[in-house]
Amino acid sequence: MIDLAVESERLERASPEERLAFAVERFGRDLLFTSSFGAQSAVLLHLWSVVARALPVTFIDTGFLFPETIAYRDALVGRLGLTLAIVRPDVARADFVARYGDDIQQRDPDLCCGLNKVAPIAPLKASARAWVSGLRRDQSRTRSGVAILEADGALVRVHPIATLTRDDVARYLAAHDLPEHPLVARRYLSIGCAPCTRAVAEGEDERAGRWAWSGKTECGLHAPKAS
Repeated sequence: MIDLAVESERLERASPEERLAFAVERFGRDLLFTSSFGAQSAVLLHLWSVVARALPVTFIDTGFLFPETIAYRDALVGRLGLTLAIVRPDVARADFVARYGDDIQQRDPDLCCGLNKVAPIAPLKASARAWVSGLRRDQSRTRSGVAILEADGALVRVHPIATLTRDDVARYLAAHDLPEHPLVARRYLSIGCAPCTRAVAEGEDERAGRWAWSGKTECGLHAPKAS
């Protein structure tokens, strides 16, 4: 058994690479890693290619992603030598829109996220012991309290880059000559599905452009944390 509080505190003083290495050593093939291939995803994807190259990266293709995200995904997979596992919803985009309407994201974004993002990953979460994701504390107020290790039901959540800032991310990308997501230049600083993502203004949180018309802050994969 892992004492999450003790290990998480210890890992506060470790590097992101050391945190990820701990998770790989502890959980091995029972470690799930999901990536959105979004605005700052290249940092953790590069670390994964160094520490856990033999393990797959899981990508949820909701059917509503920006074409730039798909192109960025393919470029990084090729460059970093990653093994990609793609999961998709049970209902394809055209059938989903026909069933629920083309304004479903505005009317009921929780339903859309639940069926197209949360449900596809549920079987993989059920068979894993730990789950790595790229949450950072400075992304938004709701993520400011995220720990390196957290309990998520029977799963252990692992956040290797939780302590990095946006400036740290920029320095890491430059140091390792990693490309930015092409939409970052247009101030898309957190990138999800196209109908639910806008560019952000100066001074806004990175995630202010997600579901900006509503009070929604997370897709449902990551439980919000109070500051």
